[in-house]
Amino acid sequence: MDVLTTINGFYPSLTKAEKKIAQYVLVNSEEIEILSIGELASKVEVAETTVIRFCRKLKFKGYQDFKLHLARDLAANQVRQQTESETEYPIVNEYIDYLKRFSKSINTLDLEQIAQMVDKAHSVCVFGAGVSAIVGSYLKTRLTRMGIAVIFDPDIHLQAIDIAVLKKNDLVIAISASGNTRDLLTNVKIAKHFGVKIIAVSNYLSSKLADISDIALVPPAGSGRDSSEFLPVMGQLAVIDMLCQKLQEINPERTKTLKERINETLINRIE
Repeated sequence: MDVLTTINGFYPSLTKAEKKIAQYVLVNSEEIEILSIGELASKVEVAETTVIRFCRKLKFKGYQDFKLHLARDLAANQVRQQTESETEYPIVNEYIDYLKRFSKSINTLDLEQIAQMVDKAHSVCVFGAGVSAIVGSYLKTRLTRMGIAVIFDPDIHLQAIDIAVLKKNDLVIAISASGNTRDLLTNVKIAKHFGVKIIAVSNYLSSKLADISDIALVPPAGSGRDSSEFLPVMGQLAVIDMLCQKLQEINPERTKTLKERINETLINRIE
């Protein structure tokens, strides 16, 4: 995962002082290569030790290691922009760049484990609020078409009621871009109290949702240079498609049977 994407992924868990550094780097990434640790600390009005702590929280050895990886990312991005054909709409290039970063960031072992959990679950209960509820509706449609029982209400309060019917062999998939939506977290904690396994789909590496879940899939949140707010949603949708692909590989006969039954049903509705 590149440095700017990593910064976005950790952003909610940073302290206020560390967020100042993050914001400066996201907006002025090309300038960091020529700044000493003291100069960066002075520009954002924090201590040099805060800069070091910021770098280490992002899993770098220190400031110089952080600068080296950032410089490499920027150089690679510049080469890519020079060699790739530009479309008429810059936003399309942002989508392409995001999906390339997405493919490198997803943990395939986690994805396979989650697919196994979904396959073995009695039913899957989906949580999501706002835009994430739209993603949840898409997940419900995909899983239902594969023969998996899904419980989903777009209203966060109705989702709380759904918890009452859950059993230990059921599974909750909670979708939240920030991973810190209060009502959704409350529902997840209640479901967890009942012994239900929790899968998180969030765009941040360190969020409350990821922390309390059994396993999390984390598509990138995007980078500070991105102008599209759709990128994190696109990452969530891509995760769902990858999960469904794994499910089809695990149980192709179930998918085939349901596809035939759905096709028969639709044909019989034609008058």
